[in-house]
Amino acid sequence: MRKTFILLFDPGPNWDEKKEIEEQDSWGKHIIFIDKLFEEGKVIITGPIIHYDRIVIIYDAKDESEIRITFKDDPFIKNGILYLESVMEWNIRLDQRTK
Repeated sequence: MRKTFILLFDPGPNWDEKKEIEEQDSWGKHIIFIDKLFEEGKVIITGPIIHYDRIVIIYDAKDESEIRITFKDDPFIKNGILYLESVMEWNIRLDQRTK
C-alpha cells in the first residue's frame, strides 16, 4: 500500500543564493528526474516555500526507504544544490483526488 509523504529539502553547500531555483546548476537534469517521478505518479505536487529557502514535495511511496533510495539519484542532491532535510508520513483525512 502506498502512503503519502511530505519531503522537505534545504539548500545544500553548492546552492547559489544569488540565483532562483530555475537558475541553479543542474536544473535541467533535475527537472528531467522530477518529471519522470510525475509520470510514474509518485510526485503529486512540488515547489518552494515563499520567502524561505525550502522546497516541498508531496510524494506517494511504499515507505521512507523507497524515497531516500530514489532521491539519492536526484542531480540536485548529487551535486550539493539541495539536501533532503526530512521525510514525514502524512495521514491525509480529506483528499479531492479520491472523489
